[in-house]
Amino acid sequence: MKHLTVIPAYIWAFSCTLIILFTFMGNPFLAKKLATLPFMKVNPVFSGGDITRSYSQDSLVITVYKPVFESLIGSSNHGFVQVKLAGVNQLPQIIHCTIDYDADSKADFCLNINTASNETKLESLNPLVTAINVSSRVKNYWVVRVNLEKNTRR
Repeated sequence: MKHLTVIPAYIWAFSCTLIILFTFMGNPFLAKKLATLPFMKVNPVFSGGDITRSYSQDSLVITVYKPVFESLIGSSNHGFVQVKLAGVNQLPQIIHCTIDYDADSKADFCLNINTASNETKLESLNPLVTAINVSSRVKNYWVVRVNLEKNTRR
């Protein structure tokens, strides 16, 4: 008798799962509404984090993002900071800029980017800045992610 009641329960659970999947996959309006709910947000590892400040330097508009130290639980000791470099009219062939990612009025690293050859060099001025993670052209601007170590002395 137990087996007779278990089989309809599994069929009902499987049917409900299919109904839910097809409802959201087949209804873009409902999926868009669900994505705009306040608790739904893109992980900073994918978005680069929140923008902390944006300023002009030479013929560039430099956007510095908040440092990201994400992990599955809590925060990691290794992270990155994302910097977006956009030209006022167009991206120059050679970019040389100093970045102060933590807004302490001291430069933390220098970037030398050759946009024609896709070559990026990092000069670390802060011991927490370790290496370049990503350096790439995206549409009409350049994005650089620089690896960081967490400052445990604060």
